[in-house]
Amino acid sequence: MILVTGATGNVGSEIARQLLAKNQRPRLYVRDAAKAAEMIGSDGYETTIGDFADEAAFDAALKGIEAVYLVTNQTDVFREVLPRLLKQIESHGVKRVVMLSAEGDSESEIFFAKRTGELEDILKASNVPWTLLRPDWFLQNFIGFVAMGAIAFSGGPGKTSFTDVRDVAEIAIKALSEEGHVGRTYRITGPDAMTFEGAAKRISAVLGRDIPYIQLSPEDLRDGMISQGAEPWYAEMNAEMTFALRSGFNFSPANDIEFLLGRKGRSLETFVEDHKAQMASS
Repeated sequence: MILVTGATGNVGSEIARQLLAKNQRPRLYVRDAAKAAEMIGSDGYETTIGDFADEAAFDAALKGIEAVYLVTNQTDVFREVLPRLLKQIESHGVKRVVMLSAEGDSESEIFFAKRTGELEDILKASNVPWTLLRPDWFLQNFIGFVAMGAIAFSGGPGKTSFTDVRDVAEIAIKALSEEGHVGRTYRITGPDAMTFEGAAKRISAVLGRDIPYIQLSPEDLRDGMISQGAEPWYAEMNAEMTFALRSGFNFSPANDIEFLLGRKGRSLETFVEDHKAQMASS
């Protein structure tokens, strides 16, 4: 059985949906069962209620589990509990651990990159059989922008290879279910890189209506996130993360999806076509 943590998140919920579509019965580790039922449905899976700070609940969730999808976050609390989580996973004899990550460097001066690198280092120093997933920026985030009528972001000349959560989930399931992925790091991207402004133009072309790009300063992005309820440290981290794009750094496509799935990652146009109804109703 596969344990899916963070099952109400973007990737975790999609992993759960794809497993159910394959007639596999996962176990979900969530804080809110009602939210999970709303996002995934109410049947076909087991549920354990708890969070990562709840050692007893996490231990109960691991009983009888062969593979774990481990979602991450950049909080100090998660960094502190990660070694204990991994020891618990090891004690249950779990065969495969797939951890969601990103491009990181524990020596970086950028907090997100530094913290992400630290989490990866902790995982690699453990005794669990790990696989790392490093997706690029999720295409699903554009749904919220379309709902606002514009893509307002602190971008720049740098390009990103936006990726579809559905592709991330498909590779996660492959690594959770098959041999041959332990010790590997997969970079999951779309088929081509573009700026945020370029993405706005391409989305507009598919939708047949103008979704303009609005350039924000990092400070505007931070303040806007805080005004919408984000914690200050989280908003500050997201604003700082835009440094690479503002500086012209390009996150070029990788070929890991093609290598693992035998096809290219879903394009921006495919994503928008598949979500036209949802975007129209936003």
